[in-house]
Amino acid sequence: MASNLVAALTAIIVGTAGCSDSAGPTTIQQSSAAPAASAGHNLVYADDLEMVLLTNAGLGGANAPAASARTRIWGWTGAEWRVIDSAGPPVRNLAGVAYDTRRHMLVMHGGTYDLGRSYGETWEWARQTGWRQFTGAGPGVRDHTQLAFDAERSRAVLFGGSGTDPNIAFGDTWEFDGARWERVATTGPAARVHHAMQYDPGLKRVVVFGGFTPGGADLGDSWAWDGTRWTSIAPSITPRTHARMAYHRRLNALLVAGGFGLSSLGVITRRDAGWTSLASSPEPSARYLTDVAYDAKRDVLVLFGGGDPAGNSLYADTWEFDGTTWRRVRER
Repeated sequence: MASNLVAALTAIIVGTAGCSDSAGPTTIQQSSAAPAASAGHNLVYADDLEMVLLTNAGLGGANAPAASARTRIWGWTGAEWRVIDSAGPPVRNLAGVAYDTRRHMLVMHGGTYDLGRSYGETWEWARQTGWRQFTGAGPGVRDHTQLAFDAERSRAVLFGGSGTDPNIAFGDTWEFDGARWERVATTGPAARVHHAMQYDPGLKRVVVFGGFTPGGADLGDSWAWDGTRWTSIAPSITPRTHARMAYHRRLNALLVAGGFGLSSLGVITRRDAGWTSLASSPEPSARYLTDVAYDAKRDVLVLFGGGDPAGNSLYADTWEFDGTTWRRVRER
């Protein structure tokens, strides 16, 4: 099923160098509006702002903003979403987004708007400087990819995704230190899209789980990157695609939420023994291409949006998980 979804979902989505296009400092704006329903957006936690940040909301459905619309960054206060910046690059989803905690910088690479419009540039954003484009060489046009920040090694790690041909996936690994991109591996996990990826502070490794290779089977394998090589970890489990992953500090575990698969798609958690179901009630309704991020200040996991796998509707709700109980804190 997943191999047929990549084109359909995309069709719905209406070296050392410096940076350019600095937009200047930004101010948090209180807004009565809220992020639009979406799938394929990104959540990250900004430790210096002590907020979960949401980028590229509003895509994934029939009412997408125009391709010329600018990327917005929203910040979650625990009670409401506030616009932090509205002057970003052209809106896109299915990009690789991570937060560099060493430089206090949001990093975004690639993404897509529709089947004929994908992106290959790297952008960075900081509260003090706004958006600026990295002008050096990098992975190039890539969407359906994942980016995670390795705090131990101070590198943003990018793996997988597709390019101008949605039927071909990448299996290479890149790292970005803020000064240059470097292709650091061409072997490891099978080439894939719609995988989940996150840094695990306990393992001190970036972990990849699931996804699929176009034309191939869905995947339920897990791999860990140590900066030199990928190692297969934990037994393979029921395949899952279009899911998202975050690390929950109190549970000392990775959590995977949402996606498509062959069985129940409740939240699963990974500790040393491997993946297990995380029983909690109530849970967010089944959804694909949601995203999750751990709010370290408030000690909760935050989930926003996603698509309904049983239909064409998208969600704009916000949930929080305290390690025991899920709570819907905002309907939209």
